Amino acid sequence: MFKNANRAFLFLILPLFVWAADNSWHHSKIIQYHAKQADSNRVVVGLDLLSQTDFRLIKKKRVAIVCNTGSLNGSGVHILDIIENRNEFELVSIIQISEKRFNTESSGMNFIQSDSMENILHIFITPANPQIMENDLNKANLILFDLQSIGIRFDINYDVLLSLMNLSSKTGIPLLILDRPNPLTATIMEGPTANSKGLQTGVKIPWRYGMTFGELALLINEEGWLASQKYANLYLVPMFHYSRSDWFDETGLPWSIPLNDIYTIGILLKYCSTCFFQYANVSNGMGSLFQYEVGGAPWISGHVVKDRLNQLSEPWVEFSLVTFVPGSRSTVLRSEYYIGEECSGIRINITDRNLYRTSTVGTHLLGIIAQMYSRHFRWEDTQAIDELFGDDSFRTTVDTGAEIRRLYPVWVADLTSFQKIRQKYLLYSNE
Repeated sequence: MFKNANRAFLFLILPLFVWAADNSWHHSKIIQYHAKQADSNRVVVGLDLLSQTDFRLIKKKRVAIVCNTGSLNGSGVHILDIIENRNEFELVSIIQISEKRFNTESSGMNFIQSDSMENILHIFITPANPQIMENDLNKANLILFDLQSIGIRFDINYDVLLSLMNLSSKTGIPLLILDRPNPLTATIMEGPTANSKGLQTGVKIPWRYGMTFGELALLINEEGWLASQKYANLYLVPMFHYSRSDWFDETGLPWSIPLNDIYTIGILLKYCSTCFFQYANVSNGMGSLFQYEVGGAPWISGHVVKDRLNQLSEPWVEFSLVTFVPGSRSTVLRSEYYIGEECSGIRINITDRNLYRTSTVGTHLLGIIAQMYSRHFRWEDTQAIDELFGDDSFRTTVDTGAEIRRLYPVWVADLTSFQKIRQKYLLYSNE
């Protein structure tokens, strides 16, 4: 639920909803809708709240919509299907965020461009260049942001959020965020903190930041952290009936995580651990039966690594022996390691997702493999891995054979500093 104690609201009664504008923030505005007859078993996302009021908030605007495959309403209908042929506003640009181009049509996957959309600019943003330019908006006077996050900083949608906030701060164009759940709960923070492109030097965001996109944007804007050194013209529509302690599969919403072949929270958590591997010559099983769940290579002895990890691991995770062949189940990029080669390694088994820490498992697993097989292991992009961790401390710890765990107290100290600031911008309770 949205916290509204001690705040001044202006109320406007609508047929189905109550609208309130929160003016208590210095540089951002929150537009709160309360559904009179909400489904008590399901979260109501910002998209549903906006559409069920006939888009009155953006009436007569020239709108650029920013969406991904997870931009679904509570019934599983994609935002592009919802807004097609609407006449309350003028759609001038569709900016799709994905690892590859996608279509939509209800399921979020098979959108067919109609005659009414022939003059609309279509932009596709990929991880290679997540920056959005003013020309991409096609003279829009409002940016409608409806992106589902994956819950960690290593996310193209996070990069796009920072890009749009900076663009709004420079142009004055309103950025309207329709909030969505953090799929990994909005309560757990973990991992190293690091600066990101789009933020001022010295500003650091945790690997897992424990906030929704709306809350994170509010924090960044109100704290004045944007690289532009200006404030975004930020508007936010929070969710209704959302508990920040909910995992995505507890929200009652249709599955909408914008990553290929991730259909459970368990797989998403493992992805958040094994995505570190892309900067080294260790495979996380891309295109195999165990995609994102494993770590291995042809030169690894899986049972030896398994025994070492299980001796050091916590009770909320176990490791089992696995053999896999990258690319054996689905097509992957040619740059993926060991396509068609049998790899030996370990598979991550999560025994308690509430205690599982993605960064702890990912860094420990990669570090153990690197130190046990130093003759074979190599970094593929030292600059990228250092940027991911905020400095070279993880890489140098691995390379010198030092204990990985010595880094964790430093991370906790940085998280504690972030938590003190974060607390001021939490819009939802744990209930």
